[in-house]
Amino acid sequence: MNNPVARIKGILGELLLNGRQALEAMRAQAARLDRMDECQASRLDHLEREQARRFAALDRKLAAIASRPGGAGGPAGAGAGEPLDEVALSSRERARILRLAVLLAPFRPRGARKVRVGPPRDGGYVMVEDWGGLAGAISIGIGDDDAWDRAMLGHGCPVAQFDHTITAPPDTAPGLAWQPLGIGTADVNNIRTLRSLIALSGLPEAGDLVLKMDVEATEWPVLAAGEATAPLDRFRQILIELHWFDRIGGDRWFAEAEAALTHLTRSHAVVHVHANNWGGAALIGGIPFPCVLEVTLLRRDVAELEPETGFFPTPLDAPCDPSRPDLFLGTFRFPQPSADE
Repeated sequence: MNNPVARIKGILGELLLNGRQALEAMRAQAARLDRMDECQASRLDHLEREQARRFAALDRKLAAIASRPGGAGGPAGAGAGEPLDEVALSSRERARILRLAVLLAPFRPRGARKVRVGPPRDGGYVMVEDWGGLAGAISIGIGDDDAWDRAMLGHGCPVAQFDHTITAPPDTAPGLAWQPLGIGTADVNNIRTLRSLIALSGLPEAGDLVLKMDVEATEWPVLAAGEATAPLDRFRQILIELHWFDRIGGDRWFAEAEAALTHLTRSHAVVHVHANNWGGAALIGGIPFPCVLEVTLLRRDVAELEPETGFFPTPLDAPCDPSRPDLFLGTFRFPQPSADE
């Protein structure tokens, strides 16, 4: 094409076409963002309605208690002990959850960076980025999802897998070694203590390890048994899912939970918390608390620690149930229980 005018027209035509295509792409992107905003707004509206429903139910329950004989504002008489017992139970549960919350207060390791290991859904965990010199990882309770295990392989960390509820691992790869064993407080049948699982892992006998444990509430008796059967000193980081805080009214559950968290936090500090939104939240003694909590702990000798002041969840977190929003935990620092609680 030698005609300069025709060449200029051709160039302008191409620019116009490109401009139209860019405009259409921008419009499509804007439409997608609008749909995302509408979806997020819908989820938030649903959450607000659900919270309003729960608080309305709580108000009705408190009003009913107050209207009974012997309730707040009512005369004492027959049946007066029932509402007073309910109030005492609420106060006892509040004291209990505050005692556990003190042990779970999160800290920030100075100079450390946190990353997400695994998928942006259930099965991924937030960890301190510190892979140097690790001898391996122990993953207890994998079910049909070994995404975290395979992600650790990517950091050069071999993984010993244990799960007695499956007949085969979800995947096989060099560096992954599964055994059909579960965890418990004694070596019986296909159940082994944590000490025994470490010995059976096939990992080096020296060097730091990482522990990931998701065992559907078995963590409480296992950790409550203490150092004799559940030694923690070799674990640089511990990732654990803590189950069913809504059972805190049970004396045995609370005793095991307090003993377990005391053992766990004696050598390690909580550095990240995330509520598993599959479990929801419970109003325990007037305090909203997640029923299932994902916790990352760092051994206390690894880094200097200072109280965490940021909010949870963080941008690294993702809802375990992607169809519902994450549960807001704030700073996850609670007041000390008062002396009369």
